[in-house]
Order: sequence, then structure tokens, then C-alpha cells
Amino acid sequence: MTADRVAVGRINGVWGVRGHVKVTPLTSNPERLVTGAVLYVRGEPRRVLDVRYPQGYPCMRFEGFEDRTAAEALRGALIEIDATDLPALPEGEYYLHDLEGLEVVTAGGEHIGRLKEVLTTGANDVYVIARPGKADALIPAIADVVLSVDLEARRMTIEPMAGLLD
Repeated sequence: MTADRVAVGRINGVWGVRGHVKVTPLTSNPERLVTGAVLYVRGEPRRVLDVRYPQGYPCMRFEGFEDRTAAEALRGALIEIDATDLPALPEGEYYLHDLEGLEVVTAGGEHIGRLKEVLTTGANDVYVIARPGKADALIPAIADVVLSVDLEARRMTIEPMAGLLD
């Protein structure tokens, strides 16, 4: 993924003989993975020729990869869109890719580490913080813990609950 593109899917393998590939969606917006859309596959713009949903998951066929042999070359590739195509979010909401890499500090200014991954769970997201010389910390994405996010400064300020960083 590049800074100006956002992954919306990952190609897992081929499906059938006409060039369809099995896709794991990395977006909650199914409108992105539709016939006629132009998406980036391995950095190149590709028109979606067909989308099917056998067993509930998307299988897509891209322009230029119209048989099984050609589609095999796409295994493992990311499907991306231009970041400028993302809609603006309301105040206080962030895209997950914008959070990754943020410096995480406490309200007292203590450096904790860098946010390396966001785990999506049923109740709330959990931020995985890489800490130098220590095990990763798991921080719940709740208002009592996450005090502020400053994307411009690339910093997240937290108020850790007792035992959270032990």
C-alpha cells in the first residue's frame, strides 16, 4: 500500500477458468468491489469485468487477466483505491490506515511506542502498540483511555488504566 492509495481487498487465489480471483474484502463498503469499477491491482489501474459471490465471498475478474493462467499471477496482490476517493469522516472518526504509525504517549508525556496494528473486535477496536524493549501493549479504543488523536502531529495521547501497560 502506498501513501496515496488504500487497500480494499486482497487476492487469495483463482476461482474457475475464466480469470476470476477470490478476494478477501478489506473494506466495509461493498460498493467498491463492483463490476465496472477501476481499481489498482499491483499498482496498475484495472477495470473490474465481473463480480460473483459464490458462498458469500467476492470473486472478481479484472481486465487483462481473463483466464485462469493469467489470474494465477495475481495471487497475494492487494486491490487498492486512491486515498482521495475516500469520503471525509465526521469529527473524531478516523480511517484505520491513518492511525497506524502514530506515536503513542500518555497524558503526562511519557512515550509508550508506535501504533503498529488495529484489531477489530466485537466490542471495540484494540490498538497494538509496539514498545521498544518490551512486549507489545494492547490498548482498548475507548474514550476513557484514548484522550486525543492528532493526525497532523502523528500522535495519540492515552490515559492508561491501572495495569494496562504492565
